[in-house]
Amino acid sequence: MPRTYTYQELDTFPIPQDVPELGVEAGRVGVVDFTYDGGRGLHVEVSRTDGSTAGFVQMELREGEAGEVWHVVAYSPFAS
Repeated sequence: MPRTYTYQELDTFPIPQDVPELGVEAGRVGVVDFTYDGGRGLHVEVSRTDGSTAGFVQMELREGEAGEVWHVVAYSPFAS
């Protein structure tokens, strides 16, 4: 049975992979906007160094050689 995760809105979460289109490097911490699928999917807002929103990253847990690993599945730039 898949494990349930307890991430909630406004939790911080490190982006697991580079997202060059948003200027985000792996490890940059974003803020959880919302979760789905029992916490196994997250939408995370990432900011620029000046504090403005760069965009949103959608991540999901996927099975890998080392167990469950977070992967970026989609992203969208913030349109101001």
